[in-house]
Amino acid sequence: MNFVVGNLVEPVFKPPSEWDALLIAITNGCTRQCTFCSMYRSKQFSMRKDIEEIKMDIKRAGAFYGNRVRKVFFEDGNAFAVKPEILTELTEYCYKIHLNLEKVSSYAHAKDILKKTDEDLKKIADAGFTMVYVGIEIGDDEVLKACKKGTTQDEIALAAQKCYKAGIAWSGIFLLGLAGNDPEKSRQHSIESAELINRMAPQTPIEWYISPLTLSITPGTDLWAQKSRGEFQPCSATQILEELYTMIEYTSDDLQKCIFNTNHASNYLSLKGELSKDKILFLKIIEAGIKDPNVRRPDYLRSL
Repeated sequence: MNFVVGNLVEPVFKPPSEWDALLIAITNGCTRQCTFCSMYRSKQFSMRKDIEEIKMDIKRAGAFYGNRVRKVFFEDGNAFAVKPEILTELTEYCYKIHLNLEKVSSYAHAKDILKKTDEDLKKIADAGFTMVYVGIEIGDDEVLKACKKGTTQDEIALAAQKCYKAGIAWSGIFLLGLAGNDPEKSRQHSIESAELINRMAPQTPIEWYISPLTLSITPGTDLWAQKSRGEFQPCSATQILEELYTMIEYTSDDLQKCIFNTNHASNYLSLKGELSKDKILFLKIIEAGIKDPNVRRPDYLRSL
């Protein structure tokens, strides 16, 4: 269960691993409106201007929850867009108020990471900011452009390396099925995603994270309209698992400390382990899921 205080504008989203974090709003909405995403459609992006008011939220949470808070997640869809000095100040204040705090994190867009200098990122990390969750989606520039992601695979790979250099952990989120159900294109896009994972690998052995999700086309999105017009054909469950298989198959066997998991509720299979060490096991599980639908998570248990 999350710890919450005022000034959160519904709906509120966070990564599954932040289920027990204190949620602090420093922005509202998201800087992008990707064709596949319905999460922030009801909000116009804005940054909270009153830093002292945000500090009051953090302080009130300290008074209410005491020393139980061990994680803070800065909301909303792209909290890392705020100025580096503000991120540093708010992170430091979180540790000042919450004495047992171990982690501060947020969603981030690759371009907003790249806008910050190495010195900026180092100061943010030194203040105690520990992780960014980055929606990568796919390793193909053509599809990234089509879905209005606003970034390229080169920018994503560079942003990852800048984070590692500063000491900020990287959690990259991919979206299976985003390229549609053309078998040849689906396979090629999966290979390109694997190649991007290889490029994101840290130069030194530190933990980093990759989490594929499965595309769910929801009303109100551009992709829903494209599907309604017959311009986009979604993948079948088997095709989704074939994409996941290919992505893992083409990752380098030399990746170190890459924690790979598909624990999100949208996925057909739940995998978790270290990618290079558990690669063969992952492929066997996926192969079983491709052959036998009964192995898969049923649709009524899958959701965003």
